[in-house]
Amino acid sequence: MLYLFMSPMNGSLEQMNLNLLLSLHWLLTEQNVTRAARRMGVTQSAMSRSLSQLRDFFADPLLRPVGRGLEPTAVAVELREPLARAIDGLRDLLRDKGCFDPAAAEGEIVLSATEHATAALVPLFLARLRRLAPQLKVYIEPAGPDAWSLLSAGRTELLLAPKIGPLPKGLVAENILQEEFVTVLRKGHPAAKDSLTLRRYAELEHIVVYPLGGNRVSLVCNALASQGRERRVSVRVPYFSSAIDIVSKSDLVLTLPSSLAPKRLCIRRPPLGLPGFVLQSVWPKRLNESPLHIWIRDLLRQVGGGLGAVAEIAKN
Repeated sequence: MLYLFMSPMNGSLEQMNLNLLLSLHWLLTEQNVTRAARRMGVTQSAMSRSLSQLRDFFADPLLRPVGRGLEPTAVAVELREPLARAIDGLRDLLRDKGCFDPAAAEGEIVLSATEHATAALVPLFLARLRRLAPQLKVYIEPAGPDAWSLLSAGRTELLLAPKIGPLPKGLVAENILQEEFVTVLRKGHPAAKDSLTLRRYAELEHIVVYPLGGNRVSLVCNALASQGRERRVSVRVPYFSSAIDIVSKSDLVLTLPSSLAPKRLCIRRPPLGLPGFVLQSVWPKRLNESPLHIWIRDLLRQVGGGLGAVAEIAKN
């Protein structure tokens, strides 16, 4: 609601240039004057003047310089989500209420995705989207530890990532793809023709992928430990694409989601009884009724369903 932004100390909504609220939205979203100006289609100096006026209106710095960027104050953090909801509400008021026509859709949508989701879903999703909605711009950003807060703040509009637990308040999720794990090795690997027993699996040299770095215990390590085994980890990399390339040129083996396993490699079921996992799309609740977002989510659902069907055929 717009009344959330009225300040009894500094004026009323009637005294506020509503365009400043849109500037504030992009300043809090981008946390960078230059990028916010680009979003508004104004010069950097014009955005700096807007920030100065907003600081006067709210009697607060709103954004403070930290290193090479800007950090929101406590007041700005409180404003960010309700302001994003208000802006989305205004956009909805101005949107044509007729049937959504993807061929005529314009503007942009910003998604974030893990490397797994980017490789498994995004290429097919974009191929269909470009065919059906050629004027719509799509920006894909890497999903990091701050993915939830970027969604809540309006910096991104949709997240593609594995289901990892309860969602933060204000976010909604939908399952897109049920994944399982497979083990890959090059077709000329000494073990390629052998039965992949638990003992043989543990003896092989493994490459592992930790997308966000760190030393957390993986599902594979837990599964092996439960059977009194431990694998030989020789290489660790941050990207599945790198790991797959390394496997194709070495005697290392890799356990990864089945949707990422290339047919040029030998694909085996790991002898561990590893649990599968779900890939989800996550979005802010305020975008539930957006015709564009409903269409985008439906398209992702179709792509995920198609990948699931291919996986079933491959298993049979």
